[in-house]
Amino acid sequence: MAAPAADAAAPAAAAAPAPAAATEGAALHLRVPFYSPLFTDVPLAAVNDEKITLEDLQKALMSVHEKMTEEKATTAKKNFLDALQRLINVKLIVMEAKSMELDKLPEVASDLENFSAAQLRQALFLERVKDLKPDEKEVEKLYRTKIKEWKLKTLRFEKEAEAKKFRKEIGEGKDFMVLREKLLADYKADTLGRNENEYVNSDGLGPELTAALENVKAGTVSPVITGINGFIVVKVEDVRSIEKPEEKAKAQAVLLSQLRLKSLRAYKDELLKKYGKENTKLIKSLDLEAPKPGIKKLMTDKRVLVSIKGEKPITVADLTDAIQTKFFHGVENAIKEKKLNREKLATLDEMTSLRLFNKEIRERHIENNEEYKKKMEEYKNTVLFSIFVEKVIKPDVTYTMKDLKEYYDAHAADYKSAEVLQLDGIAFKTSEPAQAALDKLRHGMDFKWLKDNAEDQVRKDAPGMLKFDGEMLPITSFPQDMQKVLSGAVKGDYKLYQSPEGYHYVLSVANYIPAKVQPLEEVKNAIGEQVVWRNQKKTVEEWFKKLRDAYTVKIYLEER
Repeated sequence: MAAPAADAAAPAAAAAPAPAAATEGAALHLRVPFYSPLFTDVPLAAVNDEKITLEDLQKALMSVHEKMTEEKATTAKKNFLDALQRLINVKLIVMEAKSMELDKLPEVASDLENFSAAQLRQALFLERVKDLKPDEKEVEKLYRTKIKEWKLKTLRFEKEAEAKKFRKEIGEGKDFMVLREKLLADYKADTLGRNENEYVNSDGLGPELTAALENVKAGTVSPVITGINGFIVVKVEDVRSIEKPEEKAKAQAVLLSQLRLKSLRAYKDELLKKYGKENTKLIKSLDLEAPKPGIKKLMTDKRVLVSIKGEKPITVADLTDAIQTKFFHGVENAIKEKKLNREKLATLDEMTSLRLFNKEIRERHIENNEEYKKKMEEYKNTVLFSIFVEKVIKPDVTYTMKDLKEYYDAHAADYKSAEVLQLDGIAFKTSEPAQAALDKLRHGMDFKWLKDNAEDQVRKDAPGMLKFDGEMLPITSFPQDMQKVLSGAVKGDYKLYQSPEGYHYVLSVANYIPAKVQPLEEVKNAIGEQVVWRNQKKTVEEWFKKLRDAYTVKIYLEER
């Protein structure tokens, strides 16, 4: 076969083996576009005459996010061959697992049966929705919402009356910012706690605020908005839209998902008309919580709730049994708390849907779907590989204290405890006073005095404020961006940090304990896991080598 090359669209990968009439050792080389659907069944290798195809290689490379380009031809070549060797190794293990009859183990059969049922329904559903497309006008509308951004000044009140009073004063001509600053200073309201110098989109606002601001123009103030944690008034300083092609794709995906869900809900009703019949009178009158006849009697009640042509009907007993399994502590308490009847319709709908879909799967012979067959084969191989490792390889993998010591000595730097710091901080509203405070501290000013007397500080109960209570804490317990600021800090240092809420902190490192290598005794369990993994990997490699000698392996892909 030809080595990986490239055509206009994607790398070329393989060549078919020589025709059957060719003499032994002869080969026909063929340039194959790697991603072309025309060549997916081209064999690249064979193990005991079971082929590994170009499609298998495509999936293997996609699963590890390999990217091959013409500019990286050498890397692509190596990726092709390495991935193919891995596929051969998996095929060898799977074959050996079958020869040991591991595929007949009850847990394997149960796993495959559950996966098969789920995949058959998935194949049925995909066939149902494959031609659905969202309305382009709806896509454009949702897209425009997603790319819209607001620059806001916010004020949140605990009581609606206070919010309405503020909004009325704004309507009478009073200045929003002047009134807001006074209310904030008097602790009669607060902000939403985000950086108000930045724009925010609908994801940051949430659905309620986004809907409320839809028609509020730049330079105006919103009406009172009822939020999750209070009553909000917003001044819209600016509104903009930034074109983002990726958001258009997301909007299409969201609406398509909604369309598919609606279609699948309707599908159940269509199948019920086609195959079944509900006893609506009995369903409506059935009281699972009534003293008479009582739950125990209902568990043996054979009255039919839903009948399905050619299938076993759903009876009162079936429904009662399904519902009681949802209550781990028994149905008696659930009856007292009036929970059983709440579950009645939802559980019956689940049971009916499942049986109707399974009926349709059998009627339409979805098990003959080629995509389903491929997924089942791939999953079976995965299960057999895992069970082989679990049953055959793992029991023989051990380690000694000598192994632990050798690994520890080679990787001691990986087992350091985190740096531990004791922090204090002063939060300022803007960067200028924070920088000025930092300069004063570095010139010897007392931190506690400055914290008690500095102006322009953020109030202590503001949303998102960091608390400093004098504890010694590992550096990893602080926010990621703060960890970067504190990197390399020692006792007595002062650092500037801006939080996502827009607060400017002057951080004081009151105490510091450097990282240190942990003793072997403290980390031996973690090291044991690494040593077991290393030894297991080595054992697997030994099995690969042994099985290559036991099975016939042919490779058609050539490196050139």
